[in-house]
Amino acid sequence: MIKTSLSATLVPAAVLLGLAAAHPAVAGPKEEVVAAVDKFLAAKSYHASMSMGPGAATETDFVAPDRMRVRLGAVGDQVLIGDTMYVTVQGKTRKQPAPGGGVAGTRSREKVLGNLQTLKVAALGSETLAGTATRKYKVENSQPNKTSSTFWVAADTGYPVQAVNVAEVGGKTYTSTLKYSRYNDPSIRIEAPAVK
Repeated sequence: MIKTSLSATLVPAAVLLGLAAAHPAVAGPKEEVVAAVDKFLAAKSYHASMSMGPGAATETDFVAPDRMRVRLGAVGDQVLIGDTMYVTVQGKTRKQPAPGGGVAGTRSREKVLGNLQTLKVAALGSETLAGTATRKYKVENSQPNKTSSTFWVAADTGYPVQAVNVAEVGGKTYTSTLKYSRYNDPSIRIEAPAVK
């Protein structure tokens, strides 16, 4: 659910998950989560804000099928288009191959949820979050890394409103909070920056 290093900038695309119940009366929590992740991955666009403690949040925009812009605050910006990444730091932009297959390399059920065979999901009921009626889930996995996540999913649209992810990587525990908005917003556009 969460990765460190350069791939951490791709977390909002990979992690988290629109966890909505397509057929709550007939599906269990695990099936609901898998179906909702499929819906999340099918979104034409979205905005995500990720924080990992104090400091500025990382802002991410996605446009299908393979465009992502990651604003890392004072660190700089990254734009991924296909398998190419543009990195802008202190006003200078360089072009390089995107890590891990680029945006497409993060967009699958397994990249978002981990190993489906070891996935455990529990429904935690309903909750109002930031004025939005949501369904809440606890999602845990042990493969490929130990992860624990809580998701709040908008009851009316089935898209995620917020996700809190906890992962153990290399003996360290990382917690991230993601907030999602602007699903299928045609005004979100991502273009390659000029290399300078």
